[in-house]
Amino acid sequence: MSVKLVLVALAVAVSSSPTAALPVGDSSDSDEDLIPINTLERQCLLRTGSTETFEQLMSGFSFVPICFAGHLDLDGLSDDLEVLNDTNRVQFFDKYCPQVNESLQCVNPMLELLRKCWDGEELAFLDIMINLLPEALNLICKGHGEIFFRLDGPEYEKCLDKFDDYAIECAGKMSNTTEAMYLSKFGEIQCGELRDFRGCISDKLDSCKAQGVIDLVDLFYRPVVKASPCKKFINLEEHKAVETNEI
Repeated sequence: MSVKLVLVALAVAVSSSPTAALPVGDSSDSDEDLIPINTLERQCLLRTGSTETFEQLMSGFSFVPICFAGHLDLDGLSDDLEVLNDTNRVQFFDKYCPQVNESLQCVNPMLELLRKCWDGEELAFLDIMINLLPEALNLICKGHGEIFFRLDGPEYEKCLDKFDDYAIECAGKMSNTTEAMYLSKFGEIQCGELRDFRGCISDKLDSCKAQGVIDLVDLFYRPVVKASPCKKFINLEEHKAVETNEI
């Protein structure tokens, strides 16, 4: 998985379930639609020597939504989101952050089964997802949703409008070798460039005076570091971790 692919994938990861990449087909699905499932079945058989893990994965798809429903009041969440504002956000996040936090356990069995079937770059991406989910929840719940209400301010809108340009400019400083390299193959040089990318973005964001936007960058940066060889070369404690006292 190249750096560019990682950045694109992580941009949408927080809004997707880790199991969403594994569609379950029915009798109306075409052969093309079933290719990911067929590939996964072959990988599980190759790596485990039996069909047991794959069969457990397939049966798990029906368990995950039931498990979520047991931990998370989805109807209440949907209704309360419609009326969420600055006056009721403390009650909202105090109610739903613990529920969402508990519901994360629903995907853990699936993730561990996938770990038996995947290796290399697929496993690296899985590890990114595993690290990203709690990071995302902590950021969302931090300060009772403070990040969402901050982003409505004019200074934040101006800063976010420039974010794409900042990212392109900072990514342009990466070498072609690093951009093309698989994440799992990163060494000290590539990890240094990744660290410099984060530093470049941080400097740009400081110039637009929008405190806290760097947390959105770290939401993706930290899981990438943790899931790659860069964890040996980058000290994440240099940057204050997202606080977790809300959940």
